Amino acid sequence: MSDALAVAAVTETLRAALQTAVRRAAPDAVVTVRHPAAPVLADDTADNAGDEAGGRAPTLNVFLYRTSVDAAWRNTDPPGTRPGETRPPALPLVLHYLFTGYAPRDADSTLPERLLGAAMSALHDQPVLHADAVRAAADFSDLHRQPEPVRLTPAAMPADEMWRLWTALGHGYRLSVAYEARVVLLDSSAPGRTPLPVLRRGSAGLGPQAAPTPADPWPVLRSVLPAVASPGGDVVLSGSGLGSGEATVRLTHPLLGGPVVLPARAEGRAAVRVTLDEELAAGRWSAVVVLSSPDGDARTTAPVALRIAPRLGGALPLSVARAAKGATVLSVECAPAVHPGQRAELLVADLPVPAEPFTRATRKLRFRLAGGLPGRYPLRLRVDGVDSPLADAQAERFDADAAVVIT
Repeated sequence: MSDALAVAAVTETLRAALQTAVRRAAPDAVVTVRHPAAPVLADDTADNAGDEAGGRAPTLNVFLYRTSVDAAWRNTDPPGTRPGETRPPALPLVLHYLFTGYAPRDADSTLPERLLGAAMSALHDQPVLHADAVRAAADFSDLHRQPEPVRLTPAAMPADEMWRLWTALGHGYRLSVAYEARVVLLDSSAPGRTPLPVLRRGSAGLGPQAAPTPADPWPVLRSVLPAVASPGGDVVLSGSGLGSGEATVRLTHPLLGGPVVLPARAEGRAAVRVTLDEELAAGRWSAVVVLSSPDGDARTTAPVALRIAPRLGGALPLSVARAAKGATVLSVECAPAVHPGQRAELLVADLPVPAEPFTRATRKLRFRLAGGLPGRYPLRLRVDGVDSPLADAQAERFDADAAVVIT
């Protein structure tokens, strides 16, 4: 989701996108983000100070005049919330903008109409603020990491409502169009709760079981075991029709890209086994099985999710002295390295604590725990929604070393 600077990031991204559009209509046009009652025309410059308009340039003003809350998102769990966890919902904002065109001073022209037409045409062709554009125009915010893209749509504003708006602004009416930017999800700063994992499901700990189905003519991938893999460990990908050629597994990551191609070993016609690389980043990967025949033909399965868990490293259990004032700082070693852009949290018992910002791949993360009473608490490291192992499935107990002792 996004931080509190996301509102300003939307405005800055709009300014950058519309600047390119209006200069196709008027080469010296500029885009401003001021109150319409204030002077919104561009300041005099040495290049245009001598024109007959008195040194003013054609201007498109973008004014955020109102915000509202999106009812559909208001009580929705934040993206990435897992079953059993509770996190405060994000604040879903809808931003209401007013676009107004201004001609140079004392000019008799259709420049305002041309500027508005260029802006509306640009937003009609590209109504979504893509992550790359947001990052380039507003790198002070993490709006580009929001999973739900911000979409611009024209807003129907009746004539009487437009008249009331301009009256409230204390300025004479000018030709304007209204747009909505939906939706901007602002992160809640209130802590959530992440319960400890279940040690056993069902009488034998097997959980739900499904009956086999007949083999499909085309290779099909249905499941991955274990459900959460470890770097350097083996993973079995099961389905049907997987023994009809030389098998490889291709992994792709939404942030780190890929593909990472790994050789696989067939286990009958219904499964293949692959050994993961030790340096594969933790998080959610997408896996497909590629079956190559001797004649050069290749068949690829549909992708399935592969979750790779991080591991806590260093001396465990972690010992730390409680800070007399302020937050207690926890320094945690991990493997594999966590990359910039990945979301890392330390789960201290049931309290998620976000990692301090980092700018390069690192195996050492810092966390600031507000408060923190003396005691011993279980520790899990969560990277992009995947937790480090805490439970010993065979012994049906928690790992005693995966903990922090606050004194």
